Amino acid sequence: MIRFKLSILAATVALLGSAPFLRAQVSKIAVVDFERAVVESAEGKKSSEKFNATLQAKQADVEKRQKDLDEAEKKLQNGARTLSDTAKADIQKDIDRKTTELKRINEDAQKDLQTMRDELLRPIAERATAILEAMAAEQGYTVVIDTSNPESNVLWVNKNSDITAELIKRIDATTPKEPAKTETPKPPAPSPNATRAPAPAPNTPRPATPAPAPAAPKKP
Repeated sequence: MIRFKLSILAATVALLGSAPFLRAQVSKIAVVDFERAVVESAEGKKSSEKFNATLQAKQADVEKRQKDLDEAEKKLQNGARTLSDTAKADIQKDIDRKTTELKRINEDAQKDLQTMRDELLRPIAERATAILEAMAAEQGYTVVIDTSNPESNVLWVNKNSDITAELIKRIDATTPKEPAKTETPKPPAPSPNATRAPAPAPNTPRPATPAPAPAAPKKP
């Protein structure tokens, strides 16, 4: 059975090699890891750094709350014989509250992170899609397979057919440049040899008004 299949394959290859009209119809196929191209572009790396910083902060918060919950459960377990029923009930209420908060915070964190990832990477992905379409038209590709898609079922790829690196270069080439930051020029420092302006002259005191001369005595 295997030999029969191989003979059919050999006949098919021979037929393709001897039929010029069939060779003309052979598709030009390229493969690309689209997700890697977006994430490993210069802009994608900056976005990934922002995303990872937020992810680590949320993970630290969740881990801290989980630790508090574990300590409360351990406290209840260790005091099963020594604590009063009221104390046990209070600890159990605290455990239930922390469990509810942890579940809500975890769900909110997943939604926030997914939204943030979409907002950061969507503009890059849209530009990368337009660039990829231009590349396909330029190179005459009839099919471009995305190997980052889990449904692609690609088992082997010829490196010469992989255009991921080229796509990353073109994404970086079209990345809008950030406007240069303009710094306010500092006033020049005064020169040590600079001549100082003369100090203003002190107020000149006004001359005192002379007292009036005494009147001459009248003759009798």
